[in-house]
Amino acid sequence: MGEARRKREAVLNGPCPGGSAKVARLCCFNGKEWHKPACTLGPKSLPPSSSVAKCYMKELGSCVAPISGEHIISESVIRVLMGDGEFSIGGLPWLAPDEEKILAPQSLRTNCLCTKHNSTLHPLDNAARYFFASLKSYLERDEGMRHALVSGHDVERWLLKTAKAAAVSKNLARGRTPLSGAFSWDSAILDMLDDPRHWPEGAGLYCTMNAGDRMSNHPRFQLQPLTNAQEDIEAVALNILGLGFVLLLEPLDVDKYPFLRGANYRPGRIIISYPTSTSWLTMSWEDGRTH
Repeated sequence: MGEARRKREAVLNGPCPGGSAKVARLCCFNGKEWHKPACTLGPKSLPPSSSVAKCYMKELGSCVAPISGEHIISESVIRVLMGDGEFSIGGLPWLAPDEEKILAPQSLRTNCLCTKHNSTLHPLDNAARYFFASLKSYLERDEGMRHALVSGHDVERWLLKTAKAAAVSKNLARGRTPLSGAFSWDSAILDMLDDPRHWPEGAGLYCTMNAGDRMSNHPRFQLQPLTNAQEDIEAVALNILGLGFVLLLEPLDVDKYPFLRGANYRPGRIIISYPTSTSWLTMSWEDGRTH
């Protein structure tokens, strides 16, 4: 009992794996379980001001000029992916087939958000950086027992934000033809970015892999739009550092997406095991389900 109490006290008084500077008992550990609450963004509660034509949140009437030059992929995430190397992109409609272009990490920008709304969504960039950095570290290095804690809702909303920026900037395309659909015009996207409670039941992040599946560990982030017969984007397939996911904006229809039958909806934990270490990346959810 004494040893168990000492271990418990060590956890309570140790650093919070959520990335804050606080100790666990004052942050994300309630004495029984770890939980990272979703960021409160509140773009729909901002006071009215004006509308900036190129901002995709202009219908909220709370824009503050100028247009900001939003990164399509957060610069902090790009820097995690590139490490000590270079950053390259491919598969965009303005590149030749199979062409990859080396870019400076700060150069992949588009004018799709005003200064105010860009700032409002910035906490999602921080959450994504911590998610990518933790996962990349755990995959690449076999060293000790490590644990990171993120809000799954923040990761979901960052992926939605990234897909939205790519669609608005006409970088989601089939061949050289830009695709339309929910990511480029649906106002419900603003509700889903605003608050995790606005996501439809069954919509969200699905992990398409299970224990024992083979993966290829590489420092890449890949995004592929999934379309219907009218070429409207309905979902996005994702590869994050070799792990496969799908982001759905609507409840799962297994007749439409049979490959998601048996997929893990909103995974609760990614466990990475090596000969001398086991690392956890825990994802917190607030939807009343068991994950």
